[in-house]
Amino acid sequence: MIKELNQYIKNNRYELITSFLLFTNLFPKYFPQVLYYISFLLILNKLLKCSAKEYGKTQLFYAFIVFLWITTIIGMALDLRLVIISTILYMCAPRKSLQWHNYKIKLLRNIFIGFGLATLANLYAKYAGINQLSIDDYARAIGRVAEFSGFCSFAMWTSASAAISSVFFINMAFRGFATQKWFKILCFGMAVLSLYIVVLAGSRSAFVLALACSLLTIKMQSNKFSSLLKNMIIVAIAVFAFTPFIMNNSKAMFQKKNAFEFTVENTSRDALWSQRIAEFKSSPLIGIGFAAHGVGENKRVGRNESGGGYISVLAQTGIVGSIFILAIMCSAIMFPHRIGANPDTILAYCIFIFMSIHTIVEGYLFQGGWYLCLIIWLIIGVMIEHKDYAYNLNNKLYSYHK
Repeated sequence: MIKELNQYIKNNRYELITSFLLFTNLFPKYFPQVLYYISFLLILNKLLKCSAKEYGKTQLFYAFIVFLWITTIIGMALDLRLVIISTILYMCAPRKSLQWHNYKIKLLRNIFIGFGLATLANLYAKYAGINQLSIDDYARAIGRVAEFSGFCSFAMWTSASAAISSVFFINMAFRGFATQKWFKILCFGMAVLSLYIVVLAGSRSAFVLALACSLLTIKMQSNKFSSLLKNMIIVAIAVFAFTPFIMNNSKAMFQKKNAFEFTVENTSRDALWSQRIAEFKSSPLIGIGFAAHGVGENKRVGRNESGGGYISVLAQTGIVGSIFILAIMCSAIMFPHRIGANPDTILAYCIFIFMSIHTIVEGYLFQGGWYLCLIIWLIIGVMIEHKDYAYNLNNKLYSYHK
């Protein structure tokens, strides 16, 4: 076991370092923000070395970048955040290079391992009594103090990380090399503990989507109906056994729901979405500019609670920007049976489904200073390339990448 671990580290040094730098963004109270941006340099360095060729889908990303600059200049909302999102889109744009594609698959594998390790860290934080939750006076006044964030600054960061971690461990449990019972039990246990962290963090949407995407990865990794039925029964038993334990710790979920019911105008997403709709109506065609929020004299540029990824796209980039996002997402979407048998690609696909749906309520797409923004665009680029390779080469290129 130690020998295999050392060999894995040796073969994945570059990707592990990149993943570590990226995940420092999840724990801003312990690491400087600059480390996250150093991960950009490592990815760009690999892109240059791979000499990946551009094609039509790459140009779609470039056109979107140009449009973002145009709408932001017109909206007089220029900010460093535009440079960050432009860099992410440039790095993650699909390209024709199997070497580059395989590198990104390898990088994503190590990133997903990072989600598992981050969940372990937050699990330790739970039992060590560490909770770095940032909460304002109003939220504290209405009783929203039960949410858990662990080493992270916000409960939403913790829940998203743990939700992805649960899908990762389920995917690992059903890989071809996972033949030993102790390894499967370990993966199931970690998946359940990941869901436990999601519950503590109080995110109902992340919890439901994590369960759904876990079932999806089981379905895609089961070659026969009999194996699918067996795998589903195993997971059902594990979830059933731990349900009482999880529900006994679900105070944050229900407390958040009750707080929202009594303070809708100040805390629910309805208020945020109303703000975004007002911004869209002020400039429906091209939006108010990237990273901008508010209208008229109240317009500002900078960090703001978005209320969701797609609604932010509509407000900041209008109908034209929304068409760009729709075209990009349609280029990435595939039916599950077209993905193939590579467990790394299956995992990337399931996380793509999770993040694409969850960004309805969380702002993954445009928050370039947040590591999950880089990850969702990285996955989108991989899915677009995979779709093109799968259709053009009949899946011959998708053997397991070691």
